[in-house]
Amino acid sequence: MLSILAWWSIPIGAVILTAAVSALVSRVRRPSDDDTIFAYRRFREAIGNAEEQAEAAPEG
Repeated sequence: MLSILAWWSIPIGAVILTAAVSALVSRVRRPSDDDTIFAYRRFREAIGNAEEQAEAAPEG
């Protein structure tokens, strides 16, 4: 009986451990990905604003 429980506890434990690690990785990764996307958007917006100001500035 104990050998059967031990046999099944290994894959069940592996699944639980994998789910926990996956949840932790996605929780840690998500904010940094969001920060990267927002930083990229701010960068593109700053470039766009600089281009608009350069086009609007009178020459000479």
